[in-house]
Amino acid sequence: MLKKTNFYTTSLREQVFEYLKKEIVTMGIRPGDKISLRKISEQLGVGITPLRDAMLQLEGTGTVRILPRKGIYLREFSSKDLENLYDALGMIEEHALRTAIHKVTPEHCEIMRNINERLKQCTTDEINGDYLLLNDSFHGVYLNLSDNTYLPIMWVNIQQKLRYLPTNNVQIKEWNEQCNFEHDRIVDALAERNLKEAIHWTRDIHLNYKKREEFMSEYYGLSNLQLNSQED
Repeated sequence: MLKKTNFYTTSLREQVFEYLKKEIVTMGIRPGDKISLRKISEQLGVGITPLRDAMLQLEGTGTVRILPRKGIYLREFSSKDLENLYDALGMIEEHALRTAIHKVTPEHCEIMRNINERLKQCTTDEINGDYLLLNDSFHGVYLNLSDNTYLPIMWVNIQQKLRYLPTNNVQIKEWNEQCNFEHDRIVDALAERNLKEAIHWTRDIHLNYKKREEFMSEYYGLSNLQLNSQED
């Protein structure tokens, strides 16, 4: 039985949303499960209204399906969904780089190198939560230099969708080390204003699902969820 939680610092909807996100990520709620608002309401000691608001927010991310007269279900994801999401990230970064590359200054590069050093430390210390936040900051440096201000928003939305997927809640050190190496190459390309190399290291390497399939299978527990990685 879950301990009832008192919500004071932020809105009920946001607190409930974070609780549901945690349940999904840690597989407390599994893909295909029907979600009972009444049960969660009793567990948390909150009303149905903030739960419904949180479900609508999750529906907006594509995380749940709300079926009239049938209920609310956690959407099942396949390896093809992951491939499509990472492909979309790659396209967004490519378009952002085309206009950002000429705006990158040595100061921007120094910021990214400092962030990547902190990412390397997180990898050594096995701190996953900080790693994810720092990773967002790294990519945000050049995404926010793009002429198209919608690209960073689209990027964040896709990252949020990835963060709402069920995971094995593990840090894969080899994956992080590889990402850190690629971050260094991305900064090198930006420092030289070499667009071709920057796109290569972001779209073709860093965000290429096929080059990450083994890591993602472990991280997202694809075999445990009986999601066929050959669906493509």
